[in-house]
Amino acid sequence: MIVARGVAGRRLQVVNTGYAPSAGLVKGVVIDLDEAAACIRKAADEAELKSRSSVDWVTLGISGDHVQSFNCHGAVQIEGKRQEVTQEHMAQVIKAAQSFPLPPLREIIHILPQEFLLDNRGDIRNPVGLTGSRLDANVHIVTCESTLVQNLISAVNRAEMRVKRVVLQQLASAEAVLTADERELGVAVIDIGAGTTDIAVYVRNAIFFTSVIPVGGAHFTRDLAVGVRTPIEDAEAVKKQSGTVLMDSIADDESVEVQGMGSGNPKVIPKRVACSFLRDRALELLELVRAQLVESGHFGHIMAGAVLTGGGSLLNGIVELAEEVLGIPVRRGQPAGMDGLTADLAHPVYAASVGLALLGIQDGVDRNGHNGNSGAQPRLFGRLLSWIGNQD
Repeated sequence: MIVARGVAGRRLQVVNTGYAPSAGLVKGVVIDLDEAAACIRKAADEAELKSRSSVDWVTLGISGDHVQSFNCHGAVQIEGKRQEVTQEHMAQVIKAAQSFPLPPLREIIHILPQEFLLDNRGDIRNPVGLTGSRLDANVHIVTCESTLVQNLISAVNRAEMRVKRVVLQQLASAEAVLTADERELGVAVIDIGAGTTDIAVYVRNAIFFTSVIPVGGAHFTRDLAVGVRTPIEDAEAVKKQSGTVLMDSIADDESVEVQGMGSGNPKVIPKRVACSFLRDRALELLELVRAQLVESGHFGHIMAGAVLTGGGSLLNGIVELAEEVLGIPVRRGQPAGMDGLTADLAHPVYAASVGLALLGIQDGVDRNGHNGNSGAQPRLFGRLLSWIGNQD
């Protein structure tokens, strides 16, 4: 959890942080409301104690395989003598683009314009003031299960805080790690958390595809624990300290020590054996990512390559393996854009948290100018529930 506040020039400054082990959530879904609320409250108490301030509002990140996204189209006629596009026409065409039957128990959390067309001429980002007879809009719409979102909000409320905005996690991560050139040229953000891997594709500074794969860093750890028969906690330590997916970098005589199950004694196994479980899972995940990018129809437009972030991006060799599997340039994304980001916070694990803060100060408005969750604007922003994203 990060507490941040706005400073001069609409910049953000880190006030302080609070930490608590993630609890009550699996793959972005609340499974124990009391545990989730207690986790939030514990992190909040630590942040308040260190910052000597109280913040009641939260920018809430959301993920999970219940999130579904798709592209839509809308059109309106421009009436009047001058046929000049107004803000009202903008609102009308966005409303037309979302006029479709929403399945029961689902709600829209984002409406993100991709481009506007005026009399069939596209690539228009702000048509207000232009003249024409017909205005079209292509938009990306993100939906989720209403009850699951409400459970997240209820956990925050039970922790004695209120939700200012709900933001799709990969959009938050993208806000923190992408450059302007990457957004324009075409880029894929791949946020590997603990329980999910979240994907977003930007082309011409607009979002064209989002997806959630229910596989993350926790699956790497579990595979390793099962493969070498060691407790999950010990498997996590081996993964972070010795794990790699670059098998050629492992010497034949290298080994790792792991704890036996139960009261078993420590045992020594070949490092190549242990890391083979990590590589197999990494290959499977990256193949799933590639399939999603191809299915998006925009794989050929990703000229700037991909940016890996989240805790799972720290696994040794995964950037190189991603380049091999995806066939495009890949870099590791570290968050930026806030004052006071220490070396500990300017870290891929906190990309979504930093992005949530950056979006939280935008007065409840999405990057493209459309309202998000509303609420009074407090002086301090961004109590950021990084655990919501199941980060590794």
